[in-house]
Amino acid sequence: MAAAAPSPVPALSAPTTKVASPKAGGDRKVVPVTVADEVEQEQMLHVLAVDDSNVDRAVIAKILRSSKYRVTTVDSATRALELLCLGLLPDVNMIITDYWMPGMTGYELLKRVKESSELKEIPVVIMSSENVPNRITRCLEEGAEDFLLKPVRPSDVSRLCSRIR
Repeated sequence: MAAAAPSPVPALSAPTTKVASPKAGGDRKVVPVTVADEVEQEQMLHVLAVDDSNVDRAVIAKILRSSKYRVTTVDSATRALELLCLGLLPDVNMIITDYWMPGMTGYELLKRVKESSELKEIPVVIMSSENVPNRITRCLEEGAEDFLLKPVRPSDVSRLCSRIR
């Protein structure tokens, strides 16, 4: 008895998938992504959120995403600057950063961004849980688009819409 030739496998026309990072339980979530989704995501305004607090980073990311922004989060100003200067985040439309972080502060990040010929057009918003008038004034004079007091609220984010380029 002769073996049957294997039948050709038809090409799949299913949408591509992206795998999200593992959750705390270690399981991965597979999310189907269509070409339309990718185009829509590319057209979304991209915000880089910088905060050393996991909780504050999660809160600001959730608020921004619910307002239809694409969000990248990092835990330090140093890491944010590395990603920006290496061109790994070429399409950032706004940076929102905590003022007080270990290592490089949000104020120092603001100054470095505004001193850079490649980055200076990116609006920077500073956040802080401390309402210190001279700190707020200093950040605004250095070129910050706005200064938000934590906890950040959805109304704060809607106010920022007009400042994103």
